[in-house]
Amino acid sequence: MITDKGKAEGLQGLNIFKITRGNGYLNFFGNSINVVDSGNFSLAKNILTSQKSCKWFQKGVTDLSEKFLNSLSEGDIVSVLENGVVNVLWQCNSDENLLFLTDYCNSHCIMCPQTQLPNIAHYYQQAICILELVKDTPKYLCISGGEPTFLKNEYLTVLSMIKNKFPNIALQILTNGKNFADFAFAKNSVLTSPVDTLYAIPIYSGNPELHDEIVCSKGSFNKAIYGILNLYRLQQNIEIRIVITKKNYRDLSNIAHFIYWNMPFVFRIAFMGMETHGAASDNLKEVWIEPVEYMKYLQEAVLFLNDRMLNVSIYNLPHCLLSNELKNFAQASISEWKKSFLYVCKNCSKASICSGVFSTSINIPKGIHSI
Repeated sequence: MITDKGKAEGLQGLNIFKITRGNGYLNFFGNSINVVDSGNFSLAKNILTSQKSCKWFQKGVTDLSEKFLNSLSEGDIVSVLENGVVNVLWQCNSDENLLFLTDYCNSHCIMCPQTQLPNIAHYYQQAICILELVKDTPKYLCISGGEPTFLKNEYLTVLSMIKNKFPNIALQILTNGKNFADFAFAKNSVLTSPVDTLYAIPIYSGNPELHDEIVCSKGSFNKAIYGILNLYRLQQNIEIRIVITKKNYRDLSNIAHFIYWNMPFVFRIAFMGMETHGAASDNLKEVWIEPVEYMKYLQEAVLFLNDRMLNVSIYNLPHCLLSNELKNFAQASISEWKKSFLYVCKNCSKASICSGVFSTSINIPKGIHSI
């Protein structure tokens, strides 16, 4: 998330605003999170500015960086806290917008890049407010958390709003899949979502005990599999995601075999490099392994699935670290706001199609070089 902090005046709590430009400043017109009305914005002088002081405005945030302000466009949506923190929640010129619904998750994956917070917060109402303010139909949208389905009714409300407002959008739901083991809930999710919806669900091993150890929650493997099967019964597109860690890198071939023999119907299988942030950074010694050390295991798993005509991809791994046999499977998958390249990548011929590395990670893979 793109964020900055300045000095707030006249603001209370959490406010959601839509950016407009005028008078040489970035004006944010809109409503607080508690009152949603996407039309007829008042002309109150709400501004974001880099100036140290600006006496004429009624409420706003000063002392923001020019870089942050220049990154904002007409129609972007931001949250503004009374402590001066401004978070960009929606970028009109981006195909990578995401609705974050909750901090809570009913799994506790040891390599989760989310920061583990002591206080659980839910953002379903914030998501509804964002959707009220968005005017133009985006091509893509992602729903995430935590576990976005944690509060089922609120989750379904957000889905329904997306479907009604953007019926033709390509929607991706990042979920651990466990709540979809309840067939009635899975059916309601499908009926409430746009036709072009993809459920991205992680399976970290074909061994239930190892999967449950990685997610730190007993019974998770069985629930996730039942969830996947229910979604398949409902004719949904499903992506299986496998984050590669020290815990499971030797098991990649077994995972590939398990998927082929039990879930050959999935839309895509994605093997993913790790983002060492949040819980992953806290458990670094337990989960981190250099990509060069697991490349032969990855190649075996990917080629096994590809040879059997399954759709397989590699996410979050720089092009230069992959063997020649794997390069065509790589996707530039890291979101633009947290993608970066090393100095050595400056003149690389593959930079335009490379995932780069996570700017949020505390560990950068060894062996990155220019091609």
